[in-house]
Amino acid sequence: MIFPVLSILVFSGIVLLPVLLPVAGTDNALEKAAGLNNGKAAQNFTQLERLALGNVQKESSRLWAFLLSVYWVSFVTYFVLWKSYKHVSNLRAAARSTSDVKPEEFAVLVRDVPVPPPDQTIKDSVDSYFRALHPDTFYRSMVVMDHTKADKIYQEIESHKQKIARAEVVYAESKTASKPEGTKPTHRIGFLGLIGKKVDTIEYCNDKIKELVPKLESEQKITLREKQQQAAIVFFNRRSAAASASQTLHAQMYDRWTVMQAPEPREIVWSNLSKKIYERQIRQVVVYAIVFFTVVFYMVPITAISALTTLEKLREKLPFLKVVVDQKEIKTVLQAYLPQLALIVFLALLPSLLMFLSKLEGIPSQSHTVRAAAGKYFYFVVFNVFLGVTIGSTLFSALTTIINNPRGIINMLANSLPGSATFFLTFVALKFFVGYGLELSRLVPLIIFHLKRKYLCKTEDDVKAAWAPSDLGYNTRVPNDMLIVTIVLCYSVIAPLIIPFGVAYFSLGWLIAKNQVSQELLSLTQV
Repeated sequence: MIFPVLSILVFSGIVLLPVLLPVAGTDNALEKAAGLNNGKAAQNFTQLERLALGNVQKESSRLWAFLLSVYWVSFVTYFVLWKSYKHVSNLRAAARSTSDVKPEEFAVLVRDVPVPPPDQTIKDSVDSYFRALHPDTFYRSMVVMDHTKADKIYQEIESHKQKIARAEVVYAESKTASKPEGTKPTHRIGFLGLIGKKVDTIEYCNDKIKELVPKLESEQKITLREKQQQAAIVFFNRRSAAASASQTLHAQMYDRWTVMQAPEPREIVWSNLSKKIYERQIRQVVVYAIVFFTVVFYMVPITAISALTTLEKLREKLPFLKVVVDQKEIKTVLQAYLPQLALIVFLALLPSLLMFLSKLEGIPSQSHTVRAAAGKYFYFVVFNVFLGVTIGSTLFSALTTIINNPRGIINMLANSLPGSATFFLTFVALKFFVGYGLELSRLVPLIIFHLKRKYLCKTEDDVKAAWAPSDLGYNTRVPNDMLIVTIVLCYSVIAPLIIPFGVAYFSLGWLIAKNQVSQELLSLTQV
């Protein structure tokens, strides 16, 4: 996404910057307005505003340059998007036609499987149904199981194996020339390892593994026999058959035998596969309603949290904090930063909240969940940043005028757009330095890695896991980039100076994204 946007801004700026800056800078609408308001040509505007559309007089012939620039930006945008779409389509076709195949390309995900007759299992029903519809291409099916209990036992076994590996490293490091037998690591088996009987870590974990393995095998047999869900993954012997089946209606009633392309195994959200279609629709409506109220009324919880986090409320609700908050130095710092801290924490928790809500919809794959969360976050930032700044200030400052003359709101909003150009120009510049600029330094991940390596990492696997690149964060990265695209394209004609800042932002973003993807691919190949 970054490179096409960068192309749009570069090609737009080649024409807009040398044409519109002289056209706007040589007019004097702001000086005349200042002279009418103050009786003299007071310089109460910045040089940035002089180079924007707001400095062009009404009904001036110079406005034709701005109008034609709108058509130029639109043409460049449509052309680059068309070329990008063709490029992505060719890449997808090449990936689909390559001999390097993936298992999911031969499979489809089937949901909303009807309840089978008493003499059949769900697997028997799926096999007979798809073998009748696809007699030449059907290969086999794998019914989704409720493996929650078995997975819990498996995770417990893996946890004990990790503890053994770390304990063996500690035991080996404890052997010295003066003490060749070393000291075996121990821990307490009570709450958080703080209370209870002290035991030998290696022996205890080995005993627990021997105890849990038969339980896991028994639970796996019970799961295969009794915990089949009404969803399955159906495999075909040809990729074309699987692609055709994923786009075919398999039942007369839309709430049965819902078929879609199978996700990658590591992408599947297994807990969502068994949810029925009506449950998914109800969940989707509820989630969208929650997101709508979060987007529109997000200031309400922030204001409430800020009110509750004042020093007076903390002293009232938590009397034991009086000794701390009554200190003069601490009180000054808390009064200055406590409400802002509440705002930062709330905004930091918002992406996790949206990811949680997207999973509640019943989406079957992790990548689709990330995409859904990214869409919700984009609505949030566009409404509360772009529209909030552009429209909100005008509505609140001229509320009486709007009530008396509702038809004049369009002209009022149109007149307010040039006035917000300076704010958004500095906003894009700040995002360039603080957003991608801070990410370029990689200071926070470096600190976290060294802390993990010093206090948590005991084995080579622990070090590799700590050093491995983190997720690219598409659920926040893409919405933030789309916000900058929206701002820059909207104000590219109104204030052309915003284009160089947009180019700088996406140039740095392209370099960072390319480096992170390379590191991610390198780590995957090493694994």
